[in-house]
Amino acid sequence: MEKPALLEEGFDINEDAVGPVFQWLGTAGLRITFGGKVILIDPYLSRNERAEPTQNLRPVDMADAEYLFLTHGHFDHIADVPDIVRASEARVYCSTVAAKTLEKKGVPPARITTLTGGEKLELDGFDLSVGTSRHTVFDLKLLLGTLPGVLREARRVLPELLGMPGGPVLIFTFDFGGLTATDMGSMGVTVQQVFDEHLRFPDILFIPLQGRTDICQRAADITATVRPRAVVPHHYDDFYPPVSQMVDIEPFRLRVKKLVPECCYYKPTINLEFELGDVLGE
Repeated sequence: MEKPALLEEGFDINEDAVGPVFQWLGTAGLRITFGGKVILIDPYLSRNERAEPTQNLRPVDMADAEYLFLTHGHFDHIADVPDIVRASEARVYCSTVAAKTLEKKGVPPARITTLTGGEKLELDGFDLSVGTSRHTVFDLKLLLGTLPGVLREARRVLPELLGMPGGPVLIFTFDFGGLTATDMGSMGVTVQQVFDEHLRFPDILFIPLQGRTDICQRAADITATVRPRAVVPHHYDDFYPPVSQMVDIEPFRLRVKKLVPECCYYKPTINLEFELGDVLGE
């Protein structure tokens, strides 16, 4: 039986793990522990009271983070970053648009490294390749279904939606010395970009399932192009009602199984540790 990774004292780090240990933080948030280093991607923790699943972690719980990567600047990726930076020694890697938002919210420019895509970085114990993409284009059916709720709560919702522009979308591929993991924060990537950005054949693909009523089909088609050993969906949760909704991701699983039957599928549980062997069913 798997044990929760979160204990009353904080995170229970699996020191016996050789490869990276992953944790889904909800939305597009990931926490990766590797070689004693803690890496965060899009860590959004401050959900409202109606969000599902619930997230009891707060920015102060990320005080051990050393690296923080942002795929883009929307509130559900960036809102908690200033508090995490204040609580930790993490350096932030993000686009210039996201960097401007963070600086306005008090993050020192000296703590930020801006990225434009195409970078290949040798960091402390792992390598990073940075690709570019674009944000998911919301379809009319989704907008019509979401708009009434947003308008009813406009005073609360609009400042967050309008005050944190998305800017360019970055794709991160981590090389942990024998295991590669690619993370997408929004599903606007095209088949051509998969080839142009050299995104094929990672061990694990983290892919977001939010933003369109046909998102499961689109994401499965991209997965079939990337052809990872395993795919892990995220961003399918109801993280900020009424802006978001819980996505039924079973159609994604079934289509991946049809298109790339050799690809393993792993649905993460919020805050629960998993490794490559878990994802591959070993």
